[in-house]
Amino acid sequence: MHARPPRRHPGRAAAASLPTLLGLPALAAALLAAGPAGAAGFFIQEQSVKGVGRAFAGEAALGSDASTIFTNPAGMTRLDGRQVQLGGHVLILKADLTDAGSTATTLGTGGAAVRYGGANGDPFDTTPVPNFYAAMPVDDDNRVWLGVGISAPFGLVADYGDGWFGRYDSTKTELKTIDIAPSIAFKASDWLSVGGGLDIQYAEATLENAVANGLAPGGPSPATDGHARVEGDDWSVGYNLGVIFTPVPQARIGLHYRSAISHDLKGTASLTDLTGPLAAANFRSDGQAALDLPAVASAAVAVDVTDRLTLLGQVNFYEWSRFDEIRVQFSNGLPDSVKTQNYEDSWGVSLGAEYRLDPAWTLRGGVQWDQTPTVDEYRTTRTPDADRLWVAAGASWEVSDWIGIDMAYAHIFVDDTRIDLIEPGIGGTGQVNVRADVESSIDIVSLQARLKF
Repeated sequence: MHARPPRRHPGRAAAASLPTLLGLPALAAALLAAGPAGAAGFFIQEQSVKGVGRAFAGEAALGSDASTIFTNPAGMTRLDGRQVQLGGHVLILKADLTDAGSTATTLGTGGAAVRYGGANGDPFDTTPVPNFYAAMPVDDDNRVWLGVGISAPFGLVADYGDGWFGRYDSTKTELKTIDIAPSIAFKASDWLSVGGGLDIQYAEATLENAVANGLAPGGPSPATDGHARVEGDDWSVGYNLGVIFTPVPQARIGLHYRSAISHDLKGTASLTDLTGPLAAANFRSDGQAALDLPAVASAAVAVDVTDRLTLLGQVNFYEWSRFDEIRVQFSNGLPDSVKTQNYEDSWGVSLGAEYRLDPAWTLRGGVQWDQTPTVDEYRTTRTPDADRLWVAAGASWEVSDWIGIDMAYAHIFVDDTRIDLIEPGIGGTGQVNVRADVESSIDIVSLQARLKF
């Protein structure tokens, strides 16, 4: 782990000892997820189909299915018998990054700021995100429960290709996490349940960007670019704890804390394809980089207004300020490569409701405001993020006493934003200023099957 300097504020130009090998605001991603993720930053909220349908309002207080293993393991004590469920979410991601005047100022341009051009960016594909949960009581009174969940809590996949205008910041980001969560819950009394679990987490990253050849006559181009690549992986362990209070039968209050997790990603780094006098900068080396994922704290409430209508609310806090910088260390003695991130702590607030039409059908809906942790001065093309507003709806169908089907749809409105950053050239040969206007949105379609036995 590296020591982190005090938080820095605006000042876009950063002198890097190497070309920007990791123009990253992210070193993590979901098993099959693409960015922007379903929550601000690169956190993946899509861990429950019912949760998607209510915009995750009340998740930490409900314990409505086995996905409570992720949102608050104390909720297992509210389940009705042994349960297994498999859910899937299809993320339909749209992002348009338009060149807003990107320029190169290099020795090859004679010190003049020259528009170097390239295609606009649309880095995201439609992507599935799966999750699995199983829970069971281990005593006759259903007071002690065990469970396990498999999910992908953080995620980012963005592939722009080599010819786009922002290539000197990023061309590809493929980051994955898999989280295995053995969990336990205990019903201490009619009004108190507690739970907790481990988060045994695997993280993998592959990151690429172009490197401008500052000596190329007339300015850099794809034909003269170098190519930087970093990849690594790691296993690490965190934990999560939760409690649910039932002060009166009609109301539940849930609190949940998911710990921060630190990964030490180890793998390889390379810089290739630079030619001429700059060819001496090409290298391959073992390397490592610290990845600090945020702690997440949630407080939720669920109130049964009638025997059919339940009102829901939740507040989430994300400790994104841990993600201060990306520092890559090399085994060949080269100086560290550093990319400042300066993420800030962020909040999410959601409100929702559920209505039980009859014993077989339940309808739900919700809205959520989700604050971005990214800072204007350091926002990059790897996570072209902004504040988000969710609008969601869903339904559950109890097919029989032992089979249930859940479905949901959500649309996420993402604020328009701008990227404006400076990438220093190699060997003091100049710099590239990447400027982009960003418009994006996300649609989510979710389906889940539950088995009770």
